[in-house]
Amino acid sequence: MLKSITLLGSSSGRNAGDAALLSAIMDSVDRSCGTRLLYEIPTIKPGFIRNNYNNRVQPISMLPWHASVKMFGVPTCRSIMRTDLSLIFDAILFDRALYNPLFNFLSTLYLLLPRAKRRGKKIACFNVGTGPVTTPAGQRMLRELAEIMEFITVRDQSSLDILKDIGVKNERLILTADAALNVAPCDEERIRQIFSQLKLNPEQEILGININSYIDTWAGPDHQPMGKAKFLTEYAAALSRAARKLHVPLLFVCSQHNDVAITKELMSRVQCNEPKVMISNRQYNHHDLKGVLSRISLLFGMRLHAMILASSGCTPIIGLAYQPKCEYYFNTLTLPEHIMRFSAFGEETLLEHILCGWEKKNAIRKVLNSRIPVLQREANKAADLVAAMHRDEPVAPLLARFAAEGPATQASAV
Repeated sequence: MLKSITLLGSSSGRNAGDAALLSAIMDSVDRSCGTRLLYEIPTIKPGFIRNNYNNRVQPISMLPWHASVKMFGVPTCRSIMRTDLSLIFDAILFDRALYNPLFNFLSTLYLLLPRAKRRGKKIACFNVGTGPVTTPAGQRMLRELAEIMEFITVRDQSSLDILKDIGVKNERLILTADAALNVAPCDEERIRQIFSQLKLNPEQEILGININSYIDTWAGPDHQPMGKAKFLTEYAAALSRAARKLHVPLLFVCSQHNDVAITKELMSRVQCNEPKVMISNRQYNHHDLKGVLSRISLLFGMRLHAMILASSGCTPIIGLAYQPKCEYYFNTLTLPEHIMRFSAFGEETLLEHILCGWEKKNAIRKVLNSRIPVLQREANKAADLVAAMHRDEPVAPLLARFAAEGPATQASAV
């Protein structure tokens, strides 16, 4: 029986998406195993981990005075060697700044996990996103790591394709969905309380806006970044025109601490008579954000997990793809026409995108009502695999059953 698990991913407490992933993973694994396991979580914010989860958590400090440079260091290594299973989660398997442990976790995992495997430790990938991996060294590291996994579940078809394209032979690999789809919202009383604090009426139509401080710097190797000034000028002009046409309040949603400053700049530039309000994960947790997002009419998002928190509550979404993973999610939802690339960015195209999304929001909601329950079940498959390990059963028969059922995440457009 498993007693403890190390969770290896982004867990700084600054990103509501990462916080939601941790919550959903622990809840689903405990539910599938029928018991409360102990989770060791390497983090630079031990207090956040300790104070924001009802699961049995043990924060593992990655702060420098504990002989650690982010995940690269003694605390994470000891945790991996101490627990029964280590699970990689989120989208940390990329090779940008590959040898910088302050930014990149792939090279750190490549150093730590094979050693743990030789010591008999079990390691798996839990609904991960992979890539981009564009360098020979990054591809080699990811390929060799993938081969030592007890199982690999990936959250989108493109992540699966990346692993196959770099030559991964591990047959214990299936397509599932993003774990954060199953995070719980706050309750209705809390939703009403937050809307009261925001001075908004949850019964009226509201347009949600979520932007990202990365802007388009991750848009691809062939894309020339536009810079913040152009981004804000054209976005604000389009949003001002949309707000004056729709006559609805604007709720600016920050799911990452780093996005607050640029969001405030955008708000200051938008010219309209309707209320402009900001909600941030500096004051509200991931459960709160999901609860609030479940009550708005449409979210125009950039951050992947802001869009996942909204759409998992069947709130219509449209997107602006700052990274390919955002497009992957809309493909999974069978809504590829509702996310635009930065290659098409401009005042007129943004305005058209917002107004088209608003006009079609009921049709988008209909698709989400059909797809989200399917994807939530897919996301839970990873927890079922952990539960099989907890019962000391081989995962191969369960993986074979899942494969026979077919990848529901590849359903055709509705």
